[in-house]
Amino acid sequence: MVTKRATELRIVGGDLALDLANTLEGRDTPETLVDYAELAAWAELVGAVGDAGRLTAVAAEHPGAATRALDDVRRLRTAVDRVFRPLAAGGEPPAHALDELVAFAAEASAHARLTPHGGGFELSWDGDDLRRPLWPIATAAVDLLRAGPLDRLKTCANCPWLFIDRSRNRSRRWCTMDECGVHLKMRRYRARQVKRSA
Repeated sequence: MVTKRATELRIVGGDLALDLANTLEGRDTPETLVDYAELAAWAELVGAVGDAGRLTAVAAEHPGAATRALDDVRRLRTAVDRVFRPLAAGGEPPAHALDELVAFAAEASAHARLTPHGGGFELSWDGDDLRRPLWPIATAAVDLLRAGPLDRLKTCANCPWLFIDRSRNRSRRWCTMDECGVHLKMRRYRARQVKRSA
């Protein structure tokens, strides 16, 4: 099975945490975060870090630390999925997944600093720590849980991706209309044609 790399995936979640969850296209699909360089490039693409090249260079100098950091980002992704997928379906997330998110967010806070932003302040991270890509994502996950909009959290009607429905009437059903929406509509059209010809 051929899969895309994480940097080739559409960014449709509407939140850093959901975008991370969407880097695993399905439970039985190959890994899209194939190595640390791909993680760093994806993190820069979604705005989690601003210097993927520097982190990739550090990863090349410290391959063991890079592997551990990548494994931890994948663990964070699993925790995010286990928390937000049940919420999108109207259920409750498991306590162990919530605890794991809190642990990741606590680490993120321990490494953060407050910087001016838009008339206020925001958490930010810098430096060469290879775990840095996971910190803004863990913080985003906890922020989404605390402030929502969880009532707009959905799973695509065609694929397993999670997204925030920001449509005015909350009627969005697909992660993107031009891919999943079109595919689902084509399947329904073909099914109707088969039914008519039978």
